[in-house]
Amino acid sequence: MTEPTHNTSLILPSLLAADWSKVGAEVAKAEQAGAQWLHLDVMDGAFVDNISFGPQMIQTVRKSTSMYLDVHLMIHRADHYLERFLKAGADNITIHVEANYDSSVTETLKRIRAAGKHCGIALHPTTPFEAALPYVNDIDLLLVMTVVPGFGGQPFMEKETMPKLAAARDYRDQQGLKYHLEVDGGVYVHTAPIAKQNGANLFVCGTSFFGPENTASAMQELQSVVA
Repeated sequence: MTEPTHNTSLILPSLLAADWSKVGAEVAKAEQAGAQWLHLDVMDGAFVDNISFGPQMIQTVRKSTSMYLDVHLMIHRADHYLERFLKAGADNITIHVEANYDSSVTETLKRIRAAGKHCGIALHPTTPFEAALPYVNDIDLLLVMTVVPGFGGQPFMEKETMPKLAAARDYRDQQGLKYHLEVDGGVYVHTAPIAKQNGANLFVCGTSFFGPENTASAMQELQSVVA
């Protein structure tokens, strides 16, 4: 991605933790708090044991904000549904190496790029960094899940995921690559600094952002610990 660089730390409010009965107001709340990116988790009930929302929600959000939309597809056959998310207004689309594809991970990444969008790879907490190696030259973002994907509010899996995050950082720096390192799951003021120490610069915050009544203060506090 051109801006921000992977040396810039950003807090990404996650719509999964917002009040969907007033989506527009929740999106505005994130923007007013200073968020530049918004994270949207798409779940299909098959790849993960939960169902969230699809392209129509992305389209609704896109109409209400100019924020960068970071779309995380926790779904099988992301290549089959890809055009719908591209048309809906995603700026970055991240796909899982563990999911099933009609074509392949490589082909799906190429299609995202061809559409003029940014692309990312996501890794389940139990998936080693080595699984991402075939794709690291072709991605803008590597997402290390710090909880088991599917539900919010889980504890941060430090022991299982931080060595992998550090390995991804070290490999990137050694190879002169530029991909962002994103963490998602259990990110709070006491865990975000741990992720930052291990290389993260994008921090997806669901409950820790939308949970407090004063989201502006929550954003300020979260940003202060990763600055």
